[in-house]
This record gives sequence, C-alpha cells and structure tokens, in this order.
Amino acid sequence: MCTGPLVYRGEEALRGDLDNLAAAVDASPGIDRTAAFVPSIAPSGVGVNEYYGSEEEYYFAVADALSVEYRAIVDAGFTLQVDDPFLTEIYSFHGYDEATRSRRGRMYVEAINHALRGIPAEKVRFHTCYSINEGPRVFDVPLADVIDLVLAVDARYYSFEAGNPRHEHEYHLWESVALPEDKVLIPGVITHASNIVEHPELIAERLERFARLVGPERVMAGADCGFSSQATYRPEVDPKVMWAKFDALAEGARLASERLVTPAR
Repeated sequence: MCTGPLVYRGEEALRGDLDNLAAAVDASPGIDRTAAFVPSIAPSGVGVNEYYGSEEEYYFAVADALSVEYRAIVDAGFTLQVDDPFLTEIYSFHGYDEATRSRRGRMYVEAINHALRGIPAEKVRFHTCYSINEGPRVFDVPLADVIDLVLAVDARYYSFEAGNPRHEHEYHLWESVALPEDKVLIPGVITHASNIVEHPELIAERLERFARLVGPERVMAGADCGFSSQATYRPEVDPKVMWAKFDALAEGARLASERLVTPAR
C-alpha cells in the first residue's frame, strides 16, 4: 500500500543480484552478458495507491522509481525483461467496460514507456502473461485483444504464452498482424502449467509455425512464464522437471534452426 512519496530503495540488493549474475555469466565460456536477461516488474505490479491524487500520477511515480532499477540492469550489460502480469488482467478478470479497459491499458503501457525512457529498445524484452498457475484458464484474454498494447511497449523482444493448450493456437494471429521489422517474438514453447516435459520435436514444430509467419530471424524460443511464478519453495513444477524442460527447449530450438536453414525436402 502506497502511503507516501515513492522513491527507489533497493540499490544494494539489486547490486548484489547483478554482481552474482555477472560472475556466473563471465565464468561461462562463449556467453556474454547481453545473452542474459534480468526480470523486473512493470509499474502496474507495484502496490495500491493511497497517496497520489490519481492512478495515473501514481503509476508514473512508480515508473520514475523503477527506472532506477531498469537502468542499473542495462548499465550492467544485461538485457532488461519487464514482467507484466497485470495488463491482461484488465481484460481477463475485471468487470470493466471496453472504454475503461482501453484507457487503463494505455495508461499501463505509457507508464512502462516512461520508465524505459532513454533505454534503447534492443536492450528490452517485454513479457506479458495470462495467469501464473496450473488451472482451467477459461477466462484468459485472447492475445488478439491486447496485441496492439503489447506492441506499443518500447521493446525489441516480446515474450508471451504459446505453449499451453489455451493459447497454442494463437500463432495464427500473425497471419493478420504485421510484426514491425525491428521486433522479435519470444513465444513460450514450454509451459510452467504442466509437469509433462515437452518433446523436442513438438517444440521445434511450435517454433517453425511462428518462423513461417514472421521469419526465422525474428523468433526466439522461450518459456510461457517463470517456473517459480510465486515466491515459494514449493513450485508447482519440480526443479528436476524444470531443467528437463529447458534441455528439451534447447534441443527443440536446435532442431528448428537446422530445418529452417536447410528446409526438409
């Protein structure tokens, strides 16, 4: 709950995280820091306002505070990933009318872009998720309903769920939506909503669907969401299964890359 002026106070903890990741990446042969990303929450994910005169004023104050964290991540040589689970909630779970959904969605995006000002788009990934648990998901908003807002975020890379059964079909969206030339899709091709390890052949097939629509150079393999979506030591997916999924992800991406460079005859 916000009850006073917002300032960023996490510099020491942030520096510890960035130093730890830098040490790990720098010790890994063939990998540089630009290949690693650090997630940070979107302004819409920080608390509830009881101080500022309007929601817009509040979200932009949050954006000003978060810009400290965003810039520190980029200045450390990493890619920033802005995690936004709340943009889709406007459409999925709240009883807003269309005008209110549109207004709030634009406000969320404008706050993100305010926090990103001065940071090159090629240093930014934007991740939007639909829900963080294994469940029915029947109220998830279709990607088509929010894609204009997603693409309005000042990022180069867009990460979204495409590996769970509720959203896997949505690759068809890119048959009618033109992806800007300088943008890259990161569809989730493994999911945190199941303990089943996806087969590399299926992962490759999922990647190839997107590649055929937007070009292989504009598709990167990703996960639907983080595997410990909440702060818990008991995630829904066991860590051993998580690593098996990531192994399958790497193998599936390798298979898709080979096929896209040398198409099957």
